[in-house]
Amino acid sequence: MDSRERVIRTLNRTRPDRVPLMDAPWEDTLTRWYAEGLPRDVPLEDYFGFDIDEMSLDVSPRCEQKLISQDDQWIIFKDRAGYTVKKAAGKSRTMLFLDHVTKDKAAWEEVKRGFRLDPQGAARIDDASYFMHLGPYPTWAEARLKYEAKRRRNKYLLFVAYGPYEATWRHRGFETFLMDLAADPDFAAEMAGVYTDLLLVVLQRCLDEGMCPDGFFMVEDLAYTAGMLMSPRTWRRVFKPLVQRVGQFLRQNDIAFWMHCCGNAEAVFEDLIECGLQVIQPLEAKSGLDVRRLRQKYGTRLTFWGNINVINMAQGSDAEIEEEIRSKIAPFIAAGGGYIYHSDHSVPPEVSWPRYKLVMDLVRKYGVYPAAG
Repeated sequence: MDSRERVIRTLNRTRPDRVPLMDAPWEDTLTRWYAEGLPRDVPLEDYFGFDIDEMSLDVSPRCEQKLISQDDQWIIFKDRAGYTVKKAAGKSRTMLFLDHVTKDKAAWEEVKRGFRLDPQGAARIDDASYFMHLGPYPTWAEARLKYEAKRRRNKYLLFVAYGPYEATWRHRGFETFLMDLAADPDFAAEMAGVYTDLLLVVLQRCLDEGMCPDGFFMVEDLAYTAGMLMSPRTWRRVFKPLVQRVGQFLRQNDIAFWMHCCGNAEAVFEDLIECGLQVIQPLEAKSGLDVRRLRQKYGTRLTFWGNINVINMAQGSDAEIEEEIRSKIAPFIAAGGGYIYHSDHSVPPEVSWPRYKLVMDLVRKYGVYPAAG
């Protein structure tokens, strides 16, 4: 069974051969793992046989993209999405956002002109991540060749982009946009709606160019450890209609709807299901999420991607890790699908290479489905 079929069967509960695999180590985690034995000549996804591949969409207002400074400690750059950020060099850590272009409504009138598709311009899709995409984007013809190369790998292919909340605070500012949601929700909805309009146009252009993903992965961090960053009522007023539009487009084009959301946004899981969401990730354990309980509550209405606790990976005993993996996977093996392996966010450098190899061995041990018959 190839990777693409394995993931499709998992979503459809038609019993794949094993639990699909995908994970996201931090930059400095890989640095540690290379020192501890990870081969440098084999990509991690090939070493472990990860089943999911990605291409990233550029749904930005195409602000100036510029590397401002770089040394051994820090990188500072302006991003197409409308922010300036200071990031630790060679490390995945919380970033320091220095500036955002949409300072007021007058600035917004200028910024929103960038949220349009130039039919003759560079492609708004690439096989490199949209984050720190400091180089130019390919032509649409070049992007199609990259897409075809991805397809030849027979993996499940996701197109990735921000959701309307995540994209909007990037150019407006995190705290400022949260204040907009409380004090001027119509303005917040306008900005998020303009982004969603372009997202759907970009997805349609990809389809017109012969590039159709298996799923669309919306990166939308709506929550933190204790709950949502805004009230569920506010999310339903401002963002739910936009997510419904995305879900409708995906259904019409037979594209599965996947979502990344940090923290605990379970307060709107039912709403997301109504919008067409099929897969949720990463399900942070420290936020009180547990796939054993979630499966009982949501049944076959959601596929769960993640929830293996990275704190346990780093600090737990081998026996504790084994019991977590066994007990979280077992209900889905019995149900014939519905679970994809991932850490409960990203794997930090506190997790050693031998320990991570144990995790992967355990997922393969307990993630095998019984043969039909």
